[in-house]
Amino acid sequence: MAAARAIIALLALNLAAFADIDLGSRSSYTPYDRYLSPVRTVLGSLGDDKASFDQVKSLMRQGRSFRYKMDDPYTPAMPDFTAQTRQGDCKDKALWLCDQLNDPSVRFVIGKTKRGMAISHAWVMWQNEGRWWILDCTLLSAPFPADSVSRDRYVPLYSYSRSGAYRHTDTVLNVAEVASKKKSPVASR
Repeated sequence: MAAARAIIALLALNLAAFADIDLGSRSSYTPYDRYLSPVRTVLGSLGDDKASFDQVKSLMRQGRSFRYKMDDPYTPAMPDFTAQTRQGDCKDKALWLCDQLNDPSVRFVIGKTKRGMAISHAWVMWQNEGRWWILDCTLLSAPFPADSVSRDRYVPLYSYSRSGAYRHTDTVLNVAEVASKKKSPVASR
């Protein structure tokens, strides 16, 4: 009986931890839609492979070795171009990683690495064995569990998967800012 209570308590703790991960709600529109044709193309072509954790770690190290270079603050380069030039910004590297993973669970995320930052960033969320992981080969060399990050770090605003777009809790829909290009909302270093 005590063992059963312990297992139930452990499951409840795990569910509580995962409940803190903002996976967003389906959205028919995001202010980035007109810039994300490459994202839709890549995510739409993903297979049904499931990348191993070792493969993900290796790909992150490879992506991290790519030189940082931003050409366009809104539209990511296609993955073959990023691989060929071995350079790109956060959007380029995140999309390259999505393509390399070829895993239907991936999400291309636009958000803030720290709540309140003026500049947005792009990274990948990936699900492995029921747990979501943050993959950011622009800033990091290894994946880390999304449920271990503070609510003020890696704050998703919009994410995109093979099945569509998502709007997240902290999103303040500011179409005018994106449309005017006064700031570079998807650029990071």
